[in-house]
Amino acid sequence: MMKFIDKFKIPTLLGLSIIFLGIIAGLYLVLKEQTFLSQASPDLTPQNITFTNITEDSVVISWKTNSAAASFITWGQNDPREKTVLDDRDLSANAAGPKPRSIHYVTLKNLLPKTRYQFKIISGKLASETLNFETSQPLTIQTRFTPVIGSVLYGEIPLDEGIAYLSVGGAVTQSSLIKKGGNFLIPLSQVGKDDLSGVYPLEDDLTGKITIQSDKGEAIVLFKLKSSSELLPPIKLGQQIDLTASAPPDNTIPQPSPTTKDLNNYDLNSDGKINAADNAIVLQNIGQTKSSKDKKADLNGDNTIDQKDLDLMAKKLKELGAQGIY
Repeated sequence: MMKFIDKFKIPTLLGLSIIFLGIIAGLYLVLKEQTFLSQASPDLTPQNITFTNITEDSVVISWKTNSAAASFITWGQNDPREKTVLDDRDLSANAAGPKPRSIHYVTLKNLLPKTRYQFKIISGKLASETLNFETSQPLTIQTRFTPVIGSVLYGEIPLDEGIAYLSVGGAVTQSSLIKKGGNFLIPLSQVGKDDLSGVYPLEDDLTGKITIQSDKGEAIVLFKLKSSSELLPPIKLGQQIDLTASAPPDNTIPQPSPTTKDLNNYDLNSDGKINAADNAIVLQNIGQTKSSKDKKADLNGDNTIDQKDLDLMAKKLKELGAQGIY
């Protein structure tokens, strides 16, 4: 009888051992596969979600992802899926559809004053949780401040894509895309309080901070706001510059006067001065032809308003003592 039992005992124990080892091996392979997939999958989680340029009828939402992804926003008052809007750069006439990128910038328009909205960020096939923002009350008063203008370099080459943020204590953060050629222009005509209760009272010599964000690096510049147009010196990625201590008092450095010929060619807004306001006109018309509204911005007369015209304006501003430049 015992021989009969032993006959089946050894194979049974061997079988159980084989099954047990098989389970362990299977678990190891599954966990290894999950680890591989986790490492291989791109991280599309929205990070550093920022609300800028908030007014009574619009807002800009920007964020970054660790991996490049085609992204957009769905939004609405009662349901975050009511409407869809693409990245600003994907709305241009020559855009071939959503482009994968790691720095994202979306403008929502035609909003209602003092209203709360819901939205979701869609990155690739990943949808964020439902998020919220609120518009301001109507900003009926415009500030007397003209835009802050600057350019960004990646080494010695103009940065081709990124975001410039302007923050001032107590005010809604303002922002602008960095265009091809590395240029940015941040309007200051309507800046609200950060509690969305009304217009922020901008004053000369308030400290402003420009933060540059791109997939190639970042930079920070501190400077003093002026009501006259501001053209910042070129900013290089990786820099942290404080221009507040070195800014000379007004009228301490004599500025050469522009000639009549200079005014005819470079005073684009006919205010009797050549400064960053004229540079802004060129910047706003980049890519246009001479038939555009501001056809004088075609400084070299080649029937196209482009980087060459911007370079000519920058050169003239430098010759004139960099009026409006820190």
